[in-house]
Amino acid sequence: MHDIAAHGQREPATVWTDADDVTWLLDGRHRAQAVERLGSNLRTTRFDGTEEEARALVMSLNVHRRHLTPSQRALAAGALATRQRGGVSGLAVGLPVPPTQAEAARSAGVSERLVRDGSAVMTSGDEAIIRAVANGELSVTAAATAVRASRSDRQAATALFLAHRRSSASDSWLTPPWVVERAIACLGRIDGDVAAAPERNVPAQWTLTAEDDALSQATWANPDGSPSRIWVNPPYGAAGRGPGDWTRRVVKEWEDGTVEAALLLLPARPGAHWQQELARFPRLEFRGHLTFEPGVGNPARKRWDAGSRSEAPFASILVGVGLEPSQLHTHFNDVGVVFVAFSPHID
Repeated sequence: MHDIAAHGQREPATVWTDADDVTWLLDGRHRAQAVERLGSNLRTTRFDGTEEEARALVMSLNVHRRHLTPSQRALAAGALATRQRGGVSGLAVGLPVPPTQAEAARSAGVSERLVRDGSAVMTSGDEAIIRAVANGELSVTAAATAVRASRSDRQAATALFLAHRRSSASDSWLTPPWVVERAIACLGRIDGDVAAAPERNVPAQWTLTAEDDALSQATWANPDGSPSRIWVNPPYGAAGRGPGDWTRRVVKEWEDGTVEAALLLLPARPGAHWQQELARFPRLEFRGHLTFEPGVGNPARKRWDAGSRSEAPFASILVGVGLEPSQLHTHFNDVGVVFVAFSPHID
């Protein structure tokens, strides 16, 4: 609006008139809103074509001319398939008859399932989630999962949305202090925190933050080369992929002898390959859900500082690589149950 106020409307908006003589704004919604607020007249150019051609133009202008991810294209297609009539200065915005989700999917070059997810996100009206998908911070499927959960539990949905964004360093979630205290007792000491939050809230001798890119480091041994005892609360994956790269790296370091022992705080996902790969190690399943504190830059920080505390919408486990089941039991038995893989003894 500031540019239009200073220099006038540089580019005309595109309009199209349907068979009922209703004029629709195909492109230039922000320009139309700006000139309306300034009390000016909107300069337009008329598109002459069929309704199908007009719809194709809308999709081209809003999807194909931009380098968008499949999630972003699905969000745009979902918006087109679920849009409602609306007016700006007497102009109807969009097209008279919304395309079906299948038609929108074909136009956007994505699956119909993704368009359904995009429609669910758009109709939710949750601006934070819509913005996260539009900015490429959150997959449309993860966002739709949060939205659908919100129909029964809004608070859980918000926590789920934030949990999916946990892979971002600016949206860090800190391990509860009482868990850290018990982890130190269980390990004896924490040499390294390989997925440290910017706050470095875990008292370790050395840390690797997102900027250090722990997975690219040659070794997780101590600086002097001795085997380390480490704490690992890794990113959980913005698209639901899970922390498989991290868990496999811990196991490899342990097998190579560069890590002596490790405690991993992870989401409970029994069907995930990475959790099955950890089955040989003892694990503690926490009773109830943990409450993670939002770190610096996390949008949930203001609510936390105001006294709002929400449990994570997922269960958590603690896996002890290089530790005995009894060590987990000694320090965590009052907050969870320790499980070990069954291994029959053959005489």
